[in-house]
Amino acid sequence: MTSRMLLVLLAVFLVPLAPDRAQAQDASYGDVVAGAETQAGLFDVHQVDDRLLFEIPDTILGRDMVIMSRYAKVQTGLANGGDRMQPNLLVQWEERDGRILLRGVSYSNTADPEDNVHLAVENSNFSPVIQAFDIEARGSGSVVIDVTDMYMGDHPSFSFPRGQRGQRGVRGHDRNRSWMEFARSFPENVELRIVRTYSADSPPSTQRGGALSFEVNHSMILLPEEPMMPRYADERVTYITVSQTNYSRDFQGVRPQQYLRRFRLEPSDPEAFARGELVDPVEPIVWYIDPATPEEWIPYYKAGIMEWEEAFEMAGFKNALEVHLAPTEEEDPEFSLLDARYSVIRYVATPTRSANAGGDVVDPRSGEVIRAHMNMFHGLDERLRWWLLSQVATANPAFRTNQLSEEDMGEAIRYVISHEMAHAKGLPHNQRANFVFSPDSLRNADFVERMGHSASSVGRTRYNYVAQPGDNVNPERRVGLWDKFAIMWGYRPILEAETPEDEFETLNEWIVERADQPWFRSATAQFGMDVEWDPYRMTEGISDDPVRAADYGMRNLRTATESLMDWVLSPGDDYYELETHYLQNLTQWNRYAEHAAAAVGGSWTHHKRFGEEGWVYTPIEREYQLSAMAFIDEHILQTPTWALDMDMLRRLEHAGAVERIRAYQELAVQRFLNHARLARMIEHEAFMGSETYTPAEMLDDAREMIWREVMNGQEVDTYRRNMQRAYLDQAHYLLHEAESNHWSPPSSGNLRVSNNNDPPLNAALHIGQSDIRPLIRDQLRLLQGEIEDALASGVQDRMTRIHLEDALERIASAL
Repeated sequence: MTSRMLLVLLAVFLVPLAPDRAQAQDASYGDVVAGAETQAGLFDVHQVDDRLLFEIPDTILGRDMVIMSRYAKVQTGLANGGDRMQPNLLVQWEERDGRILLRGVSYSNTADPEDNVHLAVENSNFSPVIQAFDIEARGSGSVVIDVTDMYMGDHPSFSFPRGQRGQRGVRGHDRNRSWMEFARSFPENVELRIVRTYSADSPPSTQRGGALSFEVNHSMILLPEEPMMPRYADERVTYITVSQTNYSRDFQGVRPQQYLRRFRLEPSDPEAFARGELVDPVEPIVWYIDPATPEEWIPYYKAGIMEWEEAFEMAGFKNALEVHLAPTEEEDPEFSLLDARYSVIRYVATPTRSANAGGDVVDPRSGEVIRAHMNMFHGLDERLRWWLLSQVATANPAFRTNQLSEEDMGEAIRYVISHEMAHAKGLPHNQRANFVFSPDSLRNADFVERMGHSASSVGRTRYNYVAQPGDNVNPERRVGLWDKFAIMWGYRPILEAETPEDEFETLNEWIVERADQPWFRSATAQFGMDVEWDPYRMTEGISDDPVRAADYGMRNLRTATESLMDWVLSPGDDYYELETHYLQNLTQWNRYAEHAAAAVGGSWTHHKRFGEEGWVYTPIEREYQLSAMAFIDEHILQTPTWALDMDMLRRLEHAGAVERIRAYQELAVQRFLNHARLARMIEHEAFMGSETYTPAEMLDDAREMIWREVMNGQEVDTYRRNMQRAYLDQAHYLLHEAESNHWSPPSSGNLRVSNNNDPPLNAALHIGQSDIRPLIRDQLRLLQGEIEDALASGVQDRMTRIHLEDALERIASAL
């Protein structure tokens, strides 16, 4: 018997029993834990036969903890290994009336405990009781509870998500086919590995078995007793954030505060740091690489992590990053990539052609990232080959292949690691920083060697598709100017500041002194036809002239598509590589269409605050919008013969090309006849008159581009006929089907407030009361007259005549 057990037994006999604890003390501590396999740590974890007991120190009661549940192993088709099974859960253990309660906690609303309003906040933020436990025994300053049913039963917080059960036809949890792999305790966390099985009618694989099984790792980690001092977010330097509403804030109203999500870095030598010297952090940011990673890629993983060292040096730190190959199970049986103490890069054997990363465990009180996680999916390699061939192979012969060299693939993987590392450090996709260098600069090898082709490796832009054959431009991507500045801005300690408010003046100064240089600006990416109004925020784009850059990109893309069979096929190959690269090239074609279309009726974004000169949203110049229209006419609306090589397509399919091109060109037409774009153009005209590109002018130009053959008495080919019908369908939709979002003037209670990156929207579009439908009717009447004149003049081609007669029927129906 241990000395600890003797002390506990003495305490049991010598201390009188409190009435409300009598039941808990009926059983002695020694009897409860007799024969247990015990792991000492944050909690002592006792395993007694098939029971799991937590011995929770009294000092832990009331402390904030995070529960993270990640898949460790999954049945084929269920999920990617390493993914979260459930969102993280913030909890506290609490003793009440002789029982232990596990309660969910939220810090989204707070107040100073000394402030009267703190009572109101508590009343509005009651912590739900997740589970209640009888006290099995008391130790020396601790309580013992049985958590077996919570972890091994079908508790909603620790089980397969209820929302996904219908999809899989889950009938119930089968405890007989479930078990615990291990329970481990460490000084700051408790780790449990559970195998769970469910009876299911539609399991993701082995359907005849009627079972859904997986292995899940539950981590429970203690948050710092003293939270890190948060740093307030600023929309001018985009960061991933946590939100908190402080009702004690010196603000007459209710406005959430945004805190940066970032690791804690503190100088080990504050005096040297204050003198401007680089210093080691108290604790570096340490990453572990999955030992399952293919050996040839490990050096590139390390390089992708360590290239951020330069950014942290700007923040005042040397040796801020470390990277190690994680030990195997044989080397260290207790090390786990899912352990909440470790930031890890997990290699996942899945066909998913992507990667992802982020803060896994984040302290909601401060935004501190306790642990980060990155998934590198095996299928990523193929997507990298697609990007390289479609964007830069025309100028770089090394990428004209279906099998990249180890070095070229390694460099592509290094870039992805670097990109995902930015997310783990708290940086979102800063699309604005990709659009800062001129196309001429991006074709200059010396410039690109010094500056890169983008100011940010974290923007959703891959490679320099502007570079042309003979430019000899290095296609690699590195950490950019904005990336380094953002790390400095978010991580550099301001030693004299004692509160987040004390940091404001310095942080603002760091931004304002760089505001005239576009590579220090940021704005998140835009997705979706209705909200694509800034070419500088479009995904997968580069250069300060996106339309001209897209023109260069199209030159490369046409050559790449016309050369596909020569580049990716060898005797005896099937046509998989040809098909997948061809489809990727069409996707790239659509990207360029999106980049140009965003300029029409759009605005440039430059986030500013009061005191800085100029607007945040500046309408795009008329001439630039016209250049975008010309690009779309030439490269998108005209039949893309470069993508219609019959010799290639008949190796891939017996039919489908016509419909495929129709779908892409329909998107182009819908971008012109888009209610949100037209509404923006109507507003620009209301403010600027003829100085801007008016919606009537745009619609006139679009009609002439799309229906050019009618004006010129030409035959209309199959592809253009489809596109013209798409025009009529979209016009009919706007006139009769597009819904109006009714709106009333905002009251003091329902005013909508902008977030960090988008403008305030205090009015919804009411199509029926706007100029949109009259404008569309005007276009259809003009088109009706033009078609009637064309038919009256005689149309020799039969299909053209049939098409135009049908168009008149459709117009009459729409009107």
